[in-house]
Amino acid sequence: MELNKKALKILSEYDLLHPDKTSEEDFQFAKDAGYMFDSITQTHDETIEFAFQELNKCKKKNMTDLFLSSLSSGRLDWRIGLSAYNILKVFPKHSVETNGVNCIICSSKPYELVDFSFINSIRFKIGGIISGRIYHLAFILQQHNKLPYVTPSIKDFDIFQSIIEIIRNAERNDTPSKVQKKIRKIEGFKSNEEQRKALLETLGFCSILETEEHKGFLHQFTNLGLAPGSRHSSDWLYPVDWWKGRDGINQDALKFWFGGYEELQNLFM
Repeated sequence: MELNKKALKILSEYDLLHPDKTSEEDFQFAKDAGYMFDSITQTHDETIEFAFQELNKCKKKNMTDLFLSSLSSGRLDWRIGLSAYNILKVFPKHSVETNGVNCIICSSKPYELVDFSFINSIRFKIGGIISGRIYHLAFILQQHNKLPYVTPSIKDFDIFQSIIEIIRNAERNDTPSKVQKKIRKIEGFKSNEEQRKALLETLGFCSILETEEHKGFLHQFTNLGLAPGSRHSSDWLYPVDWWKGRDGINQDALKFWFGGYEELQNLFM
């Protein structure tokens, strides 16, 4: 699936705080190409219903295939779906209950003017979620379900194995920040710090990187809007924010997500 480079450039330059910097002509071009969208107001309950409709279309194998295929291709829009899928598969189906501002169950607003262009720019620039808000997750899954079927390459498997080995060999007090710096040296894996951070956060959502007290989303839901941080200044998402090298890898979770690949069987020996 070829990218429209002009539309992608327009999207990448989109400024959430100053949307008027994108000309009407450029916006229309990127919109016609399917990269930018009109902002619309959505309600919490309608969006949850829509999110579960999209979730029902998903297949785990397709999610992991696209995630792995993103590693050598740099297609970050292929990578982000696994995060949204992880959270939504254990997301409680509920009607909005507010504390006067946000839903007390998921921390999303009762209704919101959603800037889909901004969320789409995150898909292509970062490859990982920036919040657990239902409006973001639903859109990400919707767009992910439009992607073509892709099969990972040998290079993808090699990169993934290198990532897992680096994590396994981490020093006891290594933080995710230290691990992401080591990952940048993997041959054939082009990424910046923000993208590597998002990748490790995705492994946290998968429960591959978690701690005894702070679990991922394999078996339980955690409201990211209320999840505790390891320190006040941390900008890492839960639960990988709490992870250190001594916590290692949750082998059961790794096998759940990637145990079906013959090319990765040496990770489970």
